[in-house]
Amino acid sequence: MDGGEKIDAGSFTPAYFQLAQIIHGEIMSGELRAGDRVPSENELSDRYGLSRMTTRKAIGVLTDEGFVRPEKGKGTFVSTPRVDGGMFLIPDFHEEMREQGVESEVRLLGVKVVRAGQVQADRLGTRKGERVIYLERILEGGGEPLVFDRKYLLLDRSQPLLEAELGHGLTADLFADVPEMAPVRADLSLSATTLTAREARLLDSRKGAAAFCMEQLIYAVNDRRVIWGWMIYRGDRFNFNSSNRLL
Repeated sequence: MDGGEKIDAGSFTPAYFQLAQIIHGEIMSGELRAGDRVPSENELSDRYGLSRMTTRKAIGVLTDEGFVRPEKGKGTFVSTPRVDGGMFLIPDFHEEMREQGVESEVRLLGVKVVRAGQVQADRLGTRKGERVIYLERILEGGGEPLVFDRKYLLLDRSQPLLEAELGHGLTADLFADVPEMAPVRADLSLSATTLTAREARLLDSRKGAAAFCMEQLIYAVNDRRVIWGWMIYRGDRFNFNSSNRLL
């Protein structure tokens, strides 16, 4: 690591996550190989002008993702990649449509403020009965409905979201003007399912047809949970490839 990349102090992305991405890039490029020692917290602090707490948090992210491993009294080392498992890569919908040469569209079905039930409260780390935003959208490719998107969002009364923003295609941009709520990472869970009658109607398919369900829990800075929801992908139009872990 030569420190060529810099931390952007003006970015909405936290410095610890930027540093984790820099180190991750060195691992993916082969500059840091399995078994190599990662620079110490002090070395990283000096190199990037960050506090030790910030560098420790960056190393923690990489450790949690399995890219590095700490060895007591020795330091932190790049992990040997696992080959007996992997992470399914979920492509960005709009990028996927561009690669297929078709236009992508987002159709907002509805949005309303509701009171969180126990499940929504638990997922978003708030209180039952707290007011949250619930929205439903259809993601279309070439004019064809392909994904049914449902989400619960924390409600920030000081920064109300406009319908135009809610109908935008990029989840990451939902809180673009609210830095403390801007998404920085997500936990995703992919499972097989079948379409309900309503889902089939919205996706121009048939009830019981095979589909994928991707549950999302999206975090802002300081691990604040801001969005929880799930997306139903038509099984006849999508497949998901597995690869080694990615940050």
